[in-house]
Amino acid sequence: MTLLVQAQVAQAARDTVAGWPIASFIAVNPLAPYEATRFDHAAAPGTHLTLPVAAYRAAFASGRITRDDLVVALRARGAELREVPPLTGALAHLTPDDVLIEDMLHTDTPAAPADDAATPADPVADLVVPWLAAFLDPDPQWRLPERDRGFYAAWRALASHDPRLSRPVRRKLRDAPEQASAAIAACFTAWGTRDADRVALLTAELAALPGWTGYLKWRSEHDGDIDLTEYLAVRLTVRRLLDLPPSIDPHPADPGAATASAPAPHPGAEVHARAVRLADALAPGATPADVATLARLLALHPLDDHPFTWQAAFEGHYRRELLVSLTTPTPAPLTPHTQVVLCIDPRSEGLRRHLETDAGIETFGFAGFFGVPVRFATYEGRGSIDSLPALLQPKHAVTEAPADADRANARTRGLRALDAASHSLHVTENATATPFALAEATGFLFGVSSVVRTLAPTLHHTLTRRWRDRIAPPVDSRVTIASAFSVEERATLAEAGLRMMGLGRFASLVVLAGHGSASTNNLYQAALDCGACGGNPGAVNARAAAEIFNDPDVRAILAARGLEIPAGTRFVAALHDTVADRVTILDPHLIPDSHAPLVADFTARADAAADGLVRERAVDLPGADPRDSLAKLRARAHDWAEVYPELGLAGNAAMIIGPREMTRGANLRRRVFLHSYDAALDPEGAGLETILTAPVVVAQWINHQYYFSTLNPDTLGAGTKTIHNAIGGIGVLAGHSGDLQRGLPRQSVAVGDALLHEPLRLSVVVQAPIDRVSAIVSGNQVLRDLFDNEWISLTVRSTADDPWRTYTALGWAPTPTPETTMTPTPTPAAPRTLTRTETP
Repeated sequence: MTLLVQAQVAQAARDTVAGWPIASFIAVNPLAPYEATRFDHAAAPGTHLTLPVAAYRAAFASGRITRDDLVVALRARGAELREVPPLTGALAHLTPDDVLIEDMLHTDTPAAPADDAATPADPVADLVVPWLAAFLDPDPQWRLPERDRGFYAAWRALASHDPRLSRPVRRKLRDAPEQASAAIAACFTAWGTRDADRVALLTAELAALPGWTGYLKWRSEHDGDIDLTEYLAVRLTVRRLLDLPPSIDPHPADPGAATASAPAPHPGAEVHARAVRLADALAPGATPADVATLARLLALHPLDDHPFTWQAAFEGHYRRELLVSLTTPTPAPLTPHTQVVLCIDPRSEGLRRHLETDAGIETFGFAGFFGVPVRFATYEGRGSIDSLPALLQPKHAVTEAPADADRANARTRGLRALDAASHSLHVTENATATPFALAEATGFLFGVSSVVRTLAPTLHHTLTRRWRDRIAPPVDSRVTIASAFSVEERATLAEAGLRMMGLGRFASLVVLAGHGSASTNNLYQAALDCGACGGNPGAVNARAAAEIFNDPDVRAILAARGLEIPAGTRFVAALHDTVADRVTILDPHLIPDSHAPLVADFTARADAAADGLVRERAVDLPGADPRDSLAKLRARAHDWAEVYPELGLAGNAAMIIGPREMTRGANLRRRVFLHSYDAALDPEGAGLETILTAPVVVAQWINHQYYFSTLNPDTLGAGTKTIHNAIGGIGVLAGHSGDLQRGLPRQSVAVGDALLHEPLRLSVVVQAPIDRVSAIVSGNQVLRDLFDNEWISLTVRSTADDPWRTYTALGWAPTPTPETTMTPTPTPAAPRTLTRTETP
């Protein structure tokens, strides 16, 4: 019975999307289980897949969507809409497009699902969530008794003292089965649930609190101290003890009985009514035959399709403008003195553009972990982080070696003293009586600190940092890679990185700039750090990659493989702070004297670029004014009341994979993931395959996280920050109880009702041999699902001189333009395999 119940739980949780803890927030597509179906058929209950039609009509009125955009989108809906014969009779002055667009502009569409449809009232949430929070709270001061026995056993032992349960219920609880699986089976038996309905019942229970369910799935896979079987055992047992019915009827009636009594609406009545209205509006002298012609045309474009046609037009307009901006390649500098490799993150696009105003700087885009996935622990021994993409598992643990052992020991002692003081303060604040004494003794000091922190956040940050550095003075160190990677592994990582980023020539200075975000009192801090580094800053990856590229043994192996790095080239690690846009050189003590002037020159140029970018971003940043001083604009990072320290990846809409010549000089407005790629350096296509199956997948996670958080702020987003309450590093609640919030807060995508993020599905644009792209997509089920089912789009050209081609489920087609009148039959893509190929 135990194995059967666990198998049923696993089946019920199959489509649950794991949710990362808020401390290492990772963007995911909340509708990932539906990726195997067409986007417009992803019928997640109560979920908005598009904007309201009224918003699209407003965009049409403003010119954001044009008539040509609608024509292209309509014809992409299917061959029937591309092959409609000309209209005759009283309709001869009209085209089919005229009729369909008029219908879209003026016919009411079905009401969108209510926001609360996906989250019905959960009668057991308030009795289960506090126990979950107590069990998972990492604070040892409030460790739940009996925790080592597991969640269900601990709850069963302690809930008999829960005053929220009546005495009869608490007495019955003592007779509940001791094992979680047995408790679930007992509930099935008590309700008479049929074997065929048990998985459906468990699925419904998991859907009641999807945020908690997603987190518990992640927790079971990473920590293993709780699983969904124990969680469901508690939920179902509470229902049974309170005599609440199960989530679904255990004795469902014959499904045909209910539908037989209700007459089905006439399928043509609604279409005929639309046709009559259009005839009256467009052709007052239309005959019944003309109305019938209109009805046949309208039947090809049902009302349920209208929002998705509008969305396709909305996206197509942006995509065509983007492609137009790529038509004039701008060559790279002939002899760059500095090359800078930044993350593909859209925020890096602005910095790259400002840096390249200096003709001697060449920039590249690469995933921010620089191809070096590591678990990192400092020499200070203060825990470790997994700085790598969520698609990968940590296999290499690196640390760092201090340059001065005595100073390192002094710093470690200082940090331990600070940690002890912080812990003592925490214990005093949270004990039963001591908070009152603490307030009396130190209230004045904390009051002064709070005033300074509120009125002069930068000063407070500076003073705090100086005080901390005085107690625990910083010490130079370097990342140790030799013990984590063999020289062959290091060379393989370096070769893959060079081929993927298209770095075929080398300047004297190559800066590897990871990125991170600095903000205060921000529960979603990790959402602003590097997604490719597991929601951490990319400093350690940049440092490790620089060590690898500077390694003489690695360079010797690379030279034998046709990738020779000149002896005069030095790789240097840096960190791009995306709030202040400062670029800070890391490990300056490792820079040889020969390259010190180059590094100093780059730092000055980067500071100037950062100043320009900060003012550029201030135009879009709520509460900022480009005329403010740079110090004031950058002070947002330290303001503990600032809900918009930066805009993160708001606005992301596309990913471009190709040489920088495609985009150099174009202002992409910090909306595009830019991954460098040169097909000539990747003859086997291995680098392109890695880009398409890893960075593209991660980019679409981010894109869909923003997309659905914008459209569903209270169900797939996180609501407003102003009522968030944190549960350790686990997540946030909107209020004091209920479900864990699943997506991004409203402040990441909007200001009030005004959207900061345009919800557009990701447009992937690639310059690489089209047959190579076809083979990669055809051989990977994940990519086929994403592209065939229109979760994201793919536009490719083989070289800069070739026309753009668009991927469709039937093959490659010429990329539609507003002038397109007919869409030719697509050219078949490469044969497809039937074997699922997992993304690495």
